[in-house]
Amino acid sequence: MTEGGIARWEKKEVGESFSAGDLLLQIETDKAQMDVEAQDDGVLVKILAPEGSQNVAVNSIIAIIAEEGDDLSSIDIAGLSADKGAPKKAEPVDVPAPAPAAPKVTELPTQPKSDDNSAHGLLSPAVTFAIHANHIANASEISGSGPKGRILKGDVMQFLKDGKAVIDKQDKHAAAPVITAKPPTSVARPSADTETAFLVKSLESSVLRRLGEMELAKRSTTVQVPADKLDRLIRANRSLSDTAFAVRAAALALHQVPLAKDGNTRVGIAVEGAKGPAVFEIADASTSSVLELAAKIKDAQKESPLASGLPAVILAAEGVYTPASLPLGSSVLVVGKPHKVVSAAEASAALDSALSELTGGAAKSPAVSGASVFDVGVIGESPANAAFVGKIKGFLSNPEFLMF
Repeated sequence: MTEGGIARWEKKEVGESFSAGDLLLQIETDKAQMDVEAQDDGVLVKILAPEGSQNVAVNSIIAIIAEEGDDLSSIDIAGLSADKGAPKKAEPVDVPAPAPAAPKVTELPTQPKSDDNSAHGLLSPAVTFAIHANHIANASEISGSGPKGRILKGDVMQFLKDGKAVIDKQDKHAAAPVITAKPPTSVARPSADTETAFLVKSLESSVLRRLGEMELAKRSTTVQVPADKLDRLIRANRSLSDTAFAVRAAALALHQVPLAKDGNTRVGIAVEGAKGPAVFEIADASTSSVLELAAKIKDAQKESPLASGLPAVILAAEGVYTPASLPLGSSVLVVGKPHKVVSAAEASAALDSALSELTGGAAKSPAVSGASVFDVGVIGESPANAAFVGKIKGFLSNPEFLMF
């Protein structure tokens, strides 16, 4: 990497002054654009490598700057301009006193840059993750709409929405195929393909999982359901399960609030499989008791998963689905684990007690028990999701009515 380019000059006018720390220009490298800041106060005398210049040799003179108050007429601008391809400093001009001394000329070296200035050479971390998380195998076909044809995250999302993406589901943890940069033949360097793959593989799996959870949360409609009644019923009869109650509630809610335009009211469950989630249908879920459903759920997982014709609602545990593996045309119902929530009054009382103890007062030791709840969320594109999950909350808040 022996040459680069000038992306943009922020200071453009001859005689324009600047202060230390001001942005002078942006230099393009083979990975990104870099800012060049002024190290001292000064004045722009002449730009030798104008905006948009390409193949500028490293360490060549790209501009002449001077200090405030210097005699600009004493600078040999013509000589510097004629030899701007080699690193050189302007020599002081011998001017008899009391004429001012020749100003100090500072050379601004360029940074290296690849010949590829298109979308294929510059991928942001957001674009890299979007390609990886959605397992896009034909990322080289994505058209960029950003500056100089760079690919933006919106371009990746539109590529998926238009149905042009080829999804590779064989290895959900594999690094995403990337758009390969074409380096100059005269310079040996790692390809953008190799560097991007290394970046993706170096990310911790927990970070990728958390990003996937955040993406799913954006697409879901979630409510909190009191857990005490459901917990008592399950502890009283070990044959029952929260999955059976959720399946029955989903089936009944579908008859009141249809999610599919074709009238599909089938309900299924999804379990983690070797090649992604496996879906099993639970027949007659709306007319079966939760005891019968508990048995059907166990039997269903002994059969082969559905190959096509997915149910309208698929019940799945947290973490079974990722943004890339969500089923098309179906809504996913996720029932979380019970947890405690504290009311605003209890939290305020606890804070007052802590503050009183810190300031030397007597601690009140308020009882903060918290209510046991669990989250129920539905992920899908149906506009009726909010009404549907509201029905689910009503059924699961009174689970005794689902027993028969």
